[in-house]
Amino acid sequence: MTNIVKIENNKNNIVIKNHELIHNARYKLSALSLKIVAILISMINKDDSDFKQYIIRINDFKELIDSNSNNTYKYTHKIISELLSNPLKIENEQFNWVSYGKYTKNEGVVTFEIHRELKPYLLEVKKNFLKYNVINILPLKSGYLIRLYEICKDKFEEVRRYKKVNNVKYELQISEMKKLFCTPSSYQYSSHIKKLILDKAVEQFKEKTDIKISYEEIKIGRRFDRIIFTISENYKGSNDFLNTEKDFISYMRKHYVNVTILDAKDKNNEDLKISISPNGHLYSKFGQEFDAKRSKEIWTSLYEMAKANKLYILTSTPKSNEDVSKKDKNI
Repeated sequence: MTNIVKIENNKNNIVIKNHELIHNARYKLSALSLKIVAILISMINKDDSDFKQYIIRINDFKELIDSNSNNTYKYTHKIISELLSNPLKIENEQFNWVSYGKYTKNEGVVTFEIHRELKPYLLEVKKNFLKYNVINILPLKSGYLIRLYEICKDKFEEVRRYKKVNNVKYELQISEMKKLFCTPSSYQYSSHIKKLILDKAVEQFKEKTDIKISYEEIKIGRRFDRIIFTISENYKGSNDFLNTEKDFISYMRKHYVNVTILDAKDKNNEDLKISISPNGHLYSKFGQEFDAKRSKEIWTSLYEMAKANKLYILTSTPKSNEDVSKKDKNI
């Protein structure tokens, strides 16, 4: 079967969305379904001119989100049904995130096709887009928080492209937030918006993601009218695994087994491919494990590269091995 993309290491893959999909689209999905959507988007190759079939192993997805659900059939069909029955609206258009979903029980996989009307927002996105690592939204507990993360992250990155500032201010009308998030009409500001979205976002963004926020409430008369967010970079959050070299090694051993984590040149300008075996040892492109001394040297170099945001596999999907070689040298 052609034109199939399978999930692989998506806990470290990149989501790219057009600005309009973030700031103008009105929809409501559960956190579970939004995480599936993010993973599907992260599986799109940036050079693709058309969507393909995207296959996700359910056990992989449950591991990514730390789910221990045993009822895989019910769990999977709930996601498929929600994605096919809750359209997003952009101006006068309405369409679903996916146009097709199928669970293959004997293989334990679900196959999706992304709706063709999303092409302008997800394919050939050259400018006006948000780019973030999917790892940042996987721990978030509600769909509202995922939406707010994308909005705040987008505004933060937009300003930072032009100004070297530590904090970014962003103003959002409460009525606009309710419209974009499709909150129930019964939702009140203090008991719902503030308690269930804003306060939870302050807590969870700081703990789990690469940004953190605070907010100021602006009133008109006695009515809460808008929120002014202060957004800044978070050096904890999804970067907890960089706290120490030991944390980094544990993280890489858990998420990158038998994956080429580095394809570069060594000090002698020879090709150097490095992978991690199931037993946690580093090995070369010939399948030979490095000895303890050399492994320690390599781990230290990889850790320093990761902290400097130069370990390419953690930041993006390279075009080719040649691109990686240009990035990562002299290990």
